[in-house]
Amino acid sequence: MAVVNRLNCKIGGAAGSGVAVLGALFAKCLQRAGLEVVATNDYPSLIKGGHNTHKIGASAEPMSAIVGRYDLLIALDKLTIELHAQELNEGGAIIYDSDKVKNAEELASRKDIMLVGSPLTQMAAKAGGEIMFNTVALGAAMGMMNVDFSIMEKLLTSIWARKGQKVIDANIAAARAGYDSVKAQNGSFRVQIQEIKGKKPQMFINGNEASVLGAVKAGCKFVAEYPMSPSSSILHLMAGHDFDYGIIVKQTEDEIAAANMIAGAGAAGVRAMTATSGGGFALMAEALGLMGIAEIPAVIFESQRAGPSTGLPTYTEQADLLFALHASQGEFPRVVIAPGDPLECYKEAINAFNIAEMVQTPVIVLLDKFLSEASLTIEDVRVIPAKVDRGKLQSDEQMEAQPGFKRHTFTEDGISPRSIYGQKNGMYVCSSYEHDETGFSSEAPDMRVAMIDKRAKKLKSIPDYIIAPSFSGADEAEAQILLVCWGSTKMPMVESLKLLAADGIKARMMHIRYASPFAARAVLSALTKAKKTMIFEGNSEAQMRTLILQKTGYHIENAYLRYDARPFKPEEIAEAAKKMLKK
Repeated sequence: MAVVNRLNCKIGGAAGSGVAVLGALFAKCLQRAGLEVVATNDYPSLIKGGHNTHKIGASAEPMSAIVGRYDLLIALDKLTIELHAQELNEGGAIIYDSDKVKNAEELASRKDIMLVGSPLTQMAAKAGGEIMFNTVALGAAMGMMNVDFSIMEKLLTSIWARKGQKVIDANIAAARAGYDSVKAQNGSFRVQIQEIKGKKPQMFINGNEASVLGAVKAGCKFVAEYPMSPSSSILHLMAGHDFDYGIIVKQTEDEIAAANMIAGAGAAGVRAMTATSGGGFALMAEALGLMGIAEIPAVIFESQRAGPSTGLPTYTEQADLLFALHASQGEFPRVVIAPGDPLECYKEAINAFNIAEMVQTPVIVLLDKFLSEASLTIEDVRVIPAKVDRGKLQSDEQMEAQPGFKRHTFTEDGISPRSIYGQKNGMYVCSSYEHDETGFSSEAPDMRVAMIDKRAKKLKSIPDYIIAPSFSGADEAEAQILLVCWGSTKMPMVESLKLLAADGIKARMMHIRYASPFAARAVLSALTKAKKTMIFEGNSEAQMRTLILQKTGYHIENAYLRYDARPFKPEEIAEAAKKMLKK
């Protein structure tokens, strides 16, 4: 039976062979056909060699993670067939280069799938060289599913417009060659793609890209960063658009310099940010403390990867939560946000800059490799209103009326008016020492207590509706089980709720975005009302469970922890929940 507008595809090949490029083109074609698309990748930390895969799921219905086995395998080498042929559904297909693979049947060792060999290398050479190989393979895949060729033609035209008509024509010719080479076979392939027209414009975007869009929308004007995967694309994207948006982008000599530079920029009244991974964030701890005691706003995006030390540089983990909450010596308030999908990355990036200036303290946005690089179709964020709130930043007129200005004056909410250097009456001392209201150093015990208490109060000004957890799935009263998660685990968990519902199980999800400040009352209320609870985390120590216990006194007995440096799958979440319900 034919399946219309529902596809899971895996692309595999050696590092450097263009797996990611082909995957991105493939996903964008399906998006332009009107489908909801999700794409993830898997690759070792090698520039050349090793085995890379790119996974794409597409559906007419909204989706946030790939569910089930694959329908189509695009093999750019022999190894891909050997490793992944068994992951195909019955009736699935493998597209491979018949110029390079002569024993596909032997490698696949399956009789219930289609083997579609096509001279991809030969067609690429004819179209303009082996560099066209991926475009030929893209055409072949679209031909298999009977995708309207004009969709691919328009996509290639837009992508290569800056290169001129000759390059556009060569790519279209390469895609057409691949498309026509398998067109005769598409009638027997189980999946067909039919264009869905009339949908609202959508973006196909990953977590890093969405974070950049949010930062730009929030008015970020200074970026200091030392590249470290998987956060490096944030630096690349910012540098590529600095002139367009009037942003100064500085690649620093190391992460220590990056953190100190954004501290200086924040103190001068500039919205500033850096991005790094756990190893780089470790080097920022001293500057983080400076921002805390001097009450300097700044935003740090920390994309977690498997540690400690170098760990697994290109794989994911959720093991930096407690580190982010306690980095640097001493006690000072900081905000820690863990968005769950690209749309939340965009929204929480804007919140991060507003909150940083509202409460005058550093804000850490915890991404991870999975979220940073997983791409989803989301609503066009450009139409979402964004408010810029600079808190108690004083205007020139306000400062002129404030002789004897005290930068750290005691207030009811703990948040003091803030000046910009150069404003009349706005001069003050800013250092890493404990201080009095003026900023001058003070070692008096009563002043020390007063300043710690002052700073601690500031987070209470963040509205409850911003930090509250979000819920999905069954209603609270009907839910048989409450599944708890934080950060990127939201994406596969959303799909697991559908799997559980299909089995007649009413499950509810609680996703925690704010680790600090923590919505203790809302979280505790949900936990105590639930019939059964289970938490899912990408670390070995159940760090969010520890935080929940610390903040609420409630211990979640059942935890499903994954720490093999890979993201959760919807199926495993659903199975774990079903097993727990049987206890």
